[in-house]
Amino acid sequence: MGGVLLQLDIKRCIRAFKEDAGFEDIDQFLNLYHQQGFVGDLEAGKISGEQFIAECLRHSRPGTTPEVIINCFKEFLIGLNYDMLDFIRSLKGKYRLFLLSNNNILSSQVFSQMMADEGLAFGDTFEKCFFSFQMKMLKPSPEIYRATIEGIGTRPEEILFIDDSPANVDAARKQGIQTILYTDGMDIRSAFSGICASSALPESENC
Repeated sequence: MGGVLLQLDIKRCIRAFKEDAGFEDIDQFLNLYHQQGFVGDLEAGKISGEQFIAECLRHSRPGTTPEVIINCFKEFLIGLNYDMLDFIRSLKGKYRLFLLSNNNILSSQVFSQMMADEGLAFGDTFEKCFFSFQMKMLKPSPEIYRATIEGIGTRPEEILFIDDSPANVDAARKQGIQTILYTDGMDIRSAFSGICASSALPESENC
């Protein structure tokens, strides 16, 4: 999701936490790919959204409200990747589509609404969503890929995984999954065609 379908700006998010909430050590917890400490616990489903906000408030200046914390967190999400959305539209009805994301209850709700506004509601677009906070595990652990393979119900070599994190892509590849390392502005259609032409991906069945 993040970095592929959704554009992220971690610097803007960190700046908002520091300036608006007085959370001066936020950059010890936020990372573009893999979150640390209680932020990682949120994505791993170890703490609730309410517990996350309470912990943020503990680090923030007196008088900071939960609404300020939520708004600071939303600064991480700067917009949708419309080229990727068009690519997803081109695959709908031709391939089985799934979403695997290190995510949390707060940002997943925001992203879900953003996708729905573009006519790509989760329930209509993806056969199933695999969210780290629900699965209680995080990429790049081998367990999350094994659970996803089982949840999809097909052979790993018949799955194509697209991610912007080299560590996540490498971990998926070690489980036998076909992969594309996404970089901003890449020609995803050519990369996809190349993978399909040279791999075990069945035509118009699995993606």
